[in-house]
Amino acid sequence: MTDPSDRVAIWNSFFKLAWQESKQIFEIDKGCQCKDIFDPLGGTLPDDQFHVLAAVVLCNLAIEARANHLIEELIEDKKITVDVGEAARWLPTKQKWFILPALAGIKADISSSAGPHQAVAQLCDLRNDFLHVNYKGMMERLPTPNTLVSYFQRFVEAMEDMNVVLGRNRPNGPRPQVLKMGKFQGKDDA
Repeated sequence: MTDPSDRVAIWNSFFKLAWQESKQIFEIDKGCQCKDIFDPLGGTLPDDQFHVLAAVVLCNLAIEARANHLIEELIEDKKITVDVGEAARWLPTKQKWFILPALAGIKADISSSAGPHQAVAQLCDLRNDFLHVNYKGMMERLPTPNTLVSYFQRFVEAMEDMNVVLGRNRPNGPRPQVLKMGKFQGKDDA
């Protein structure tokens, strides 16, 4: 059983994320600055955990979106049929990611236990606890901010490596400008 205050903080964190995005949409649509604030009764997760929670969920959606985009390209390039693509889209995200080279007819050695693709596996392994809001599992497995940033950097590397593996016009290897998106620098970093 999870402590009730943890459940409230997690629920409130998800709700606050939805509230913040909805407020932003309102402001864009209406061309105004909304003065409403939202501090839910019972609080939210601490800031570091609040943003880790959001990042885990959004990284999983990004992995899913990327895999489905690549499946669509395989259909467009006639490497797989529409039916195979439709079937592949319904696979669990982790399996879908690692089957992409095989769908493209490419023998590739990408691993869920090493290299940049390991981060995809690690993020996907968190998916069910986070997207199905398993309170106990989330609290036990919530990555540290440092770990999450590392997962993100490796995901960006895996995304670009997948482009190379699939031969998506990347004859010179991963693009430095894409890899740079996964590396954050502080104000004092050179």
